[in-house]
Amino acid sequence: MFHATRLGRLSRCIVMPVLLGSAGSVLTAGAALAADRAGDTAAKTAGKDAAAATPADDEGQHVEAITVTARHRSENLQRVPIAVTAVTARDLAASGNFSIRQIQQQVPSLSILGFNPRNITIQIRGLGTTAGTVNSGIEPGVGVYVNGVYNARPSIAVFDTFDVASVNVLRGPQGTLFGKNTVAGVIEVNTSPASYTPEASGEITYGNYDFSQIKIAVSAPIDDTGFAVRLAGIKSDRDGTIYNTRFKAPWQDYHNQAVRGEIAYRSPAESFHARLIADLNKQHQYQGFQLIRGVLPRLRADGSVGVARDFYARAADAGYTPLPIDPAARRTDLDTPFTVDMKTGGASLQLDQTVAGHTLTSITGWRFWDWTPSLDGDRLGAAINTASNLPTYQRQFSEELRIASPSGQALEYTAGLYYFWQRNREIPYNAFGPDAAKYLLGAAYPAEALNGVGQRGLYLATTRSYSGFVNATWHATARLDINAGARYTYEKRVGYYNAYQVDAIPITDPVFAALTAAQRTAIVNQRNSSFPLSNTYDAAAEGGKVSGTINALYKVTRDVNVYAGYSRGFKSAGINLAAPVQLADSPAPQTFEPEIVDAFEIGLKTDLFDNRLTFNAALFLSNDKDYQANQSIIATINGASVLRSFITNVGTVRTQGVEVDVRATPIDGLRITAAATYNDAYFRSYVNAACPYRDRTAANAGVCDLSGRPVSGVSRFVYNASAEYGFATGKAWGFDTETYFGGDYSHRSSAYGALNDDPYSLIPAYGLVNAYIGIRDANGVWDLKLWGRNLADTLYYTNASVDQATTYSYAGAVGDPRFYGATLRLQF
Repeated sequence: MFHATRLGRLSRCIVMPVLLGSAGSVLTAGAALAADRAGDTAAKTAGKDAAAATPADDEGQHVEAITVTARHRSENLQRVPIAVTAVTARDLAASGNFSIRQIQQQVPSLSILGFNPRNITIQIRGLGTTAGTVNSGIEPGVGVYVNGVYNARPSIAVFDTFDVASVNVLRGPQGTLFGKNTVAGVIEVNTSPASYTPEASGEITYGNYDFSQIKIAVSAPIDDTGFAVRLAGIKSDRDGTIYNTRFKAPWQDYHNQAVRGEIAYRSPAESFHARLIADLNKQHQYQGFQLIRGVLPRLRADGSVGVARDFYARAADAGYTPLPIDPAARRTDLDTPFTVDMKTGGASLQLDQTVAGHTLTSITGWRFWDWTPSLDGDRLGAAINTASNLPTYQRQFSEELRIASPSGQALEYTAGLYYFWQRNREIPYNAFGPDAAKYLLGAAYPAEALNGVGQRGLYLATTRSYSGFVNATWHATARLDINAGARYTYEKRVGYYNAYQVDAIPITDPVFAALTAAQRTAIVNQRNSSFPLSNTYDAAAEGGKVSGTINALYKVTRDVNVYAGYSRGFKSAGINLAAPVQLADSPAPQTFEPEIVDAFEIGLKTDLFDNRLTFNAALFLSNDKDYQANQSIIATINGASVLRSFITNVGTVRTQGVEVDVRATPIDGLRITAAATYNDAYFRSYVNAACPYRDRTAANAGVCDLSGRPVSGVSRFVYNASAEYGFATGKAWGFDTETYFGGDYSHRSSAYGALNDDPYSLIPAYGLVNAYIGIRDANGVWDLKLWGRNLADTLYYTNASVDQATTYSYAGAVGDPRFYGATLRLQF
């Protein structure tokens, strides 16, 4: 099943994850686990019931137990043959992470890339969506759920998470227990439910870069009516970490505010529960850009000329003096306000009714996402592409109906129906600036040749998805459980594309009278290749597929379990909402085929040394057929070279590797967590790839065979480890107090940012060190902590790209520098 030579490399690395580990409360378990519903009985109605971390009887002496209701009944996570990484509220508080994107430091199998919120790419075990995908005709390979409601736009990963009970990362294809079908996995965020006991909490943080964050949450019952309410909010602000020399202001700042409210109800007999939740989140920031890391050489590997006028020659023609190339200096000279305004929100209603021991569940959700950017398309201080914008307005509706059988039976089952609707409305606005003509064409061309020439239009995409699913577990013997599930999904996507050129000065205008006929032709070609005069088309894709899973768990002893499983997932066919692309032999297709993933896994789960050590390990292998990817090519249109991107099925992919998760309490007061993933993700077949910049030749016409090359965005080896030690320190201010300190280290090996593994898109390996020290009330009333993140001030990149059509440079999005501050938390 494993490729022979790669298996040898893999076997040599199996021991490494065991020794080096990873941070966060990370526990292996599964393919369809919904998340933690911490709290009272009302919490149990929260939807995808999931992993609740609860201390063992002697807290501080044993590894905390994890109870899950993934199959809609309470089970110990160690006894369930499914794989999940569970990050509890305690883990989030210790790490200081407050967005899904930051949580990847605690979850080795999770990778989140992207240089702006719209282009976020989420992968689990190397599968998901390829980097740089902005085409709304494709669906994510990783589903993101909040309180049981699927969020179709992955940009949710950059919003603040607050008042959270747990975050669970489900690995492998999902869909036979709830929600939307996914090929790679699920990230599930579960917020704290309304409480029938009055409670309140608050948190205030201040740090360098004028970072401030305020969190509040209050909850209480409404007399004896059966109703309870909860209100939570967050406000985060931070100055920029990259200085703009043109605007003389710090950019890459962060401003987020959000509020969430809940009304819960339970009947007197507690046979009926309801949760009505609404939220609104806003962000405004000057960020999402990349810093230039270097310039492309004039010559390709074979000695041929790649670009006659390189980066510096073009800058000189435009009269532009670029900044020294030094990403560590954290400076940019972007000349267009690079702003992102983003809003998301919605409402959900979950109803649970118990009838004859069965639980009937309905989850109804409506959400929106508005993206209003102002982006500089050339990442330079020269006014070349002064507007590269695609404002997007997304709306979605979902309904899930589910039934779960009583627990304690020889055969336990869950079945349901799911409907999903989504509509995206996008309004492109792109324009050249006054330096475009001289930069792109040469010093002899007047600014009027391209200045103001742009594109307007309208893109529409609608998705409708219908599915039914069933999952059952047979307790064959006291030691053997067999689980199987199936799902049928039918989806239809309809798209409309309209784009047209605007604001071009007629080529007969007197301003161009002194130019030669060839120069005037070059102007027209550049205009029409960058922004075609008009393109309009309709496209549709539809079809149905069966997916499913089967696995078994065998209880070797009371504390040792082994399991094995197979699952199939699929990502539906899609449409290309992009400018039509003419390939060598035919136009690029307007639609693309479904992506099919067959995933295999075997695992071990153990509780050892009187529950002081939890050790879990898994071997996984996934074969991905008709891998959907955003392929970019350099197209020559009317003699002008332009970048064109389109979604297509590029070939087949295999990911294979090993995951290890460890939690331990070797001595009282000391908590250690560690996890690691070794993932060999590569293209088994990718014969029509766009060549890396230096590999393009006249003979290959820019088409290369990248079979056997790594999948972009995937680090082969990722690990992290954390530790915290706390001890009683007597009375302070009338409280019994504890002093604690801890830290974590996370490491990611190198990965490629471009689909074609261009060496100039390499994201170097990096490691981050975080630490904290604090004092707290032993009963949890207050907690004061000093913390530091990225203490070594490591320069690292969250994404990388290569521009071989405009600036002939390569760039990267830099991660956050050293941060430090203090947090005061109160809870009543």
